[in-house]
Amino acid sequence: MNWVAIQAGSLAGVFAMLIVAAVGCGDIPQDDAPPATAANPPPAADVQVAASADAYADTDPSALTDFHSTLDAHGAWVDDPNYGTVWVPAAAEVGPDFAPYESAGHWTYDDTDYVWASDYDWGWAPFHYGRWVIGYGGGWVWVPGRVYAPAWVDWRIGGPDYAYVGWYPMAPLFVWRGGYAVGFGAVAYGPERYYYVGHGDVFAPGLRGRVVVGAQVGMIAAHTTAYGGVGAGGAHPFAAAAGHGPAPASMGLSGAAIVHASPNDRGAMMAKNFAKPSTAAAMGAHPPTPHVVRPGVARKGSPGFHGPRPGAAGGRHGPGHH
Repeated sequence: MNWVAIQAGSLAGVFAMLIVAAVGCGDIPQDDAPPATAANPPPAADVQVAASADAYADTDPSALTDFHSTLDAHGAWVDDPNYGTVWVPAAAEVGPDFAPYESAGHWTYDDTDYVWASDYDWGWAPFHYGRWVIGYGGGWVWVPGRVYAPAWVDWRIGGPDYAYVGWYPMAPLFVWRGGYAVGFGAVAYGPERYYYVGHGDVFAPGLRGRVVVGAQVGMIAAHTTAYGGVGAGGAHPFAAAAGHGPAPASMGLSGAAIVHASPNDRGAMMAKNFAKPSTAAAMGAHPPTPHVVRPGVARKGSPGFHGPRPGAAGGRHGPGHH
């Protein structure tokens, strides 16, 4: 992997928002399609973020330290030219065709939203915190973040009588450079990059084997519409909320067709406990700290420039391409 070291330091200037729009066709009922909302506007200069007693900011620098005990043995921390400090899962563990929120896991539902249940022992961390992107070397990398979500993904849904649903890792609003969170251009991925399954397969245990591949991906993508969107997640810079998936009932699923997370699921409990300072301390986490977040400039090579996701035109998903 041809990783290039980056020089740490302050990045001044105006934060450039880059939106690569991709609009699908096909309408869905208005009561089942909450409108997309913009994330919090980025700052135009360095901003001091105060520490909170009961919650972490996503940009809290503890995101760079508190996951080491869980992730170090299962991958490597590197400096990516586009995404700064990132963690790369070991290929020996995840395989060459790893794709986050598709490989080695399945969806459960907690009566409010979809929760990703990872098969990896370390999965409680990078699938509930931070964002996944295709790095400079062509494989998936993880950008740390300190706010919990059931899954950091965006969703798409088919129009009436088009029973497909799709999801894809949400792009980062910031990256880490020199220990500081620095703004990154917001990007909306094209619909052909999403993972699509039929409504009846969304809770399938062998989910990856149910994901549509080949030429059919483009056809399905053209008949889907973004469901929800990135929402404001707080007052601090770069705050955003994860996308919400369509309610199972809206897809004709109910009762035994819905898989609920076990209350004794170790990964789910660890992920939720790590979200609050009051419970994270027992897991070795640092308390929230005051810190600075910095504006930045979106760079070419950001998610919107990667083209169709691997496997969209045929075959199984492999590493990304540049």
